[in-house]
Amino acid sequence: MQTPKWLRRAVGMPGTVSFTGIEPSVVAALSLLPDLASLSSPEFLHRAQAFDGTRPEALALAADASSRGLGVVPFREQLRAAAAMLDGFAVEMDTGEGKTLAGALAAAGHALAGRSVHVISVNDYLARRDAEWMRPLYAALGIQVAAVGEASTTEERRAAYRAEVTYASVSEVGYDVLRDRFCVRDDDRVDPRMDVAIVDEADAVMIDEAIVPLVLAGSTPHDEGDTAQAAAFVRNMTEGADYVIDAEGATVGFTDEALDTLEARLGGVNLYASAHIPTLTALNLALHARVLMHRDVDYVIEDGELRLVNTSRGRIADGQRWPDGLHAAVEAKEGLQASGSGVILDTLTVQDLLLQYPSLTGMSGTMLAVADELIEFYEVPCGRVERRLPQARVDEPDLLLDTEDEVFAAVAAEVERRHGLGQPVLVGTQSIADSEAVAAKLTARGLELRVLNAKNDETEAQTVARAGERDAVTISTQMSGRGTDILLGGADAADHDAVAARGGLAVIQVGLYPSRRLDAQLRGRAGRQGDPGVSVRICSLHDDLIVTTATRTIRAQIDSPAALTDRARQRIVRIAQDISEALRADAHRATWGYNRAITRQRQTVLAERRTISTSDDLLGERMGDIPGLEADDPAVTDAVREIALLSLDDVWCEHLQMLQSVRDGIHLRALGGQNPLDEFHRLALAEFDGFFDRAYADARRLISATGAVDVAAALAAARQRRPSATWTYMVSDDPLGDAASRAADSLRAMWAGRRKGR
Repeated sequence: MQTPKWLRRAVGMPGTVSFTGIEPSVVAALSLLPDLASLSSPEFLHRAQAFDGTRPEALALAADASSRGLGVVPFREQLRAAAAMLDGFAVEMDTGEGKTLAGALAAAGHALAGRSVHVISVNDYLARRDAEWMRPLYAALGIQVAAVGEASTTEERRAAYRAEVTYASVSEVGYDVLRDRFCVRDDDRVDPRMDVAIVDEADAVMIDEAIVPLVLAGSTPHDEGDTAQAAAFVRNMTEGADYVIDAEGATVGFTDEALDTLEARLGGVNLYASAHIPTLTALNLALHARVLMHRDVDYVIEDGELRLVNTSRGRIADGQRWPDGLHAAVEAKEGLQASGSGVILDTLTVQDLLLQYPSLTGMSGTMLAVADELIEFYEVPCGRVERRLPQARVDEPDLLLDTEDEVFAAVAAEVERRHGLGQPVLVGTQSIADSEAVAAKLTARGLELRVLNAKNDETEAQTVARAGERDAVTISTQMSGRGTDILLGGADAADHDAVAARGGLAVIQVGLYPSRRLDAQLRGRAGRQGDPGVSVRICSLHDDLIVTTATRTIRAQIDSPAALTDRARQRIVRIAQDISEALRADAHRATWGYNRAITRQRQTVLAERRTISTSDDLLGERMGDIPGLEADDPAVTDAVREIALLSLDDVWCEHLQMLQSVRDGIHLRALGGQNPLDEFHRLALAEFDGFFDRAYADARRLISATGAVDVAAALAAARQRRPSATWTYMVSDDPLGDAASRAADSLRAMWAGRRKGR
């Protein structure tokens, strides 16, 4: 049973923060507005530049700047949210309540106080759009604003980070931090100033994507032979005879007969001999790619390029890759030219990046559901700002059917019925395949519709904005992070009253999302700003989420659906989402635990890098005496410094590769009764011992490689070892699983037992 809200607040549980203590600041700010409104633009600008640092005046100045620059008078609720963010709280505001403006008010308040602010978005489009949208507000205050995007040049990035408020996606800030980390000269850095971060869609960025590593990679030669051969070998294999899939559909393996055949085709080799393990790995990856990775669900092909789909948003994951072996295997499966693997130079998780900001806050429509994790991982409390107008949306009971075919038929019938009433309909699906299946059924019934999925997200803003038009039927994969409100009557709300009279926007969810937050985000598209609306969820007992999380008892129940009451069906759905959310949280904790060792060691290496970059004396101390070296020559000192820095980078890359190898096999330690996490930390510490001795010894060897000191030749050799090109990408959650996902069956059993004992 859920703990009552009053009791949660009484004991101070996460997510129960009351913003009543902020109200006096809001009241004081509102009292200042008439005086500010009487000022001319130059007088107002002078007042802003003479800001005295009080919270109410900051809110009042930002609010009046919104009126002057945007022609929008902020609601009291938006001022309350901005005040909460200025105080360091994360804020939950419902969809359509004006989070973008609230975030800008908070950013302006920080900038007026002399802070450097990054407004973190989920993608480049929103970063650019919001920076331009809010620019007149900032201009009225004399605050510089800029945006960073994937196409920004080095000079544009450097200039953008000098602005007082910078809008950027979380990945672009992370990539800039990674690239700066490898710069030898200060002039080469773009230097993002990590001071204040205000994160939009904060639950998605700070929790869902927290452990996603941002990767800086360097070019290496790539051999496509093994990958292409492996793809050819598995192409015509059949289930049962050649391979078997586990009950959860998460792993696939060769049968003994198939392995015998493969060994014969390869010339009678033993695939389990150490010399042939790389070939066996390539074959397993090829099989996984062919059987378990699905086009238009896990990835799409655009212009001859493999592009991943972000499963939490149902959209293209720009610049994202799977671990290199699997990525190459899927490319070979589809007959695409291999994109190359490269060597990982450094990685940085989104969570590690955000923790570099001394002041961190954020906003979302579904923050309270992750309040515990925000405290656990960031020490950021959160609370809710209630809606300006009462909720008028009607959330209808779930329709829980037996099969997927029944679901699609029911969705088509419901859309057709509501369309006949002139009501706009938004259908939310989880995958491209589902969106296209629904679209096919609706088209067959003669309905005109718009489809918004990962294949055409460049037109998303226009499509989303028009979803509230009379008679509109829109199909979308995941609405989180779309960043555009759905106004009844269309983008200009010209037909608002007529659409409201027909019941407002109807949201139909197809299938189960892995968390209740995603359900809420989709439902929240209806009933904006007190408008009428309706939502309904239609799913089957054989939904992927239920099948992959079901205990043995639940599997037996869904195989005999006729005996299930509505209450029992609801319980099955509830348990599936409970387990899914628990697995995600446990995976977050496990990955965070493993990353702690790597993060601490990275910080140690970066501190050493800064030390030798700024001190000739400490550089000399680290490198020691090198006979024949002209230590007093500034040019020689600069060359030695660069050689030392490049050697530190090389040894760090080798150390990262070693840690990844340890991590890949660390779960096997559990078979010997050892704690894998403890063992990983022990091995990481042991391998890091002597790190700097190895790096500086390598630098000294380069300098004396020819038997005589030749700093110029040594520097050329050190530079030659660095990759000629670098690129960045995000590593998706490992489809092959990690220590946490391998324990999923145990967790399901424990969870089932825990619920049974309640």
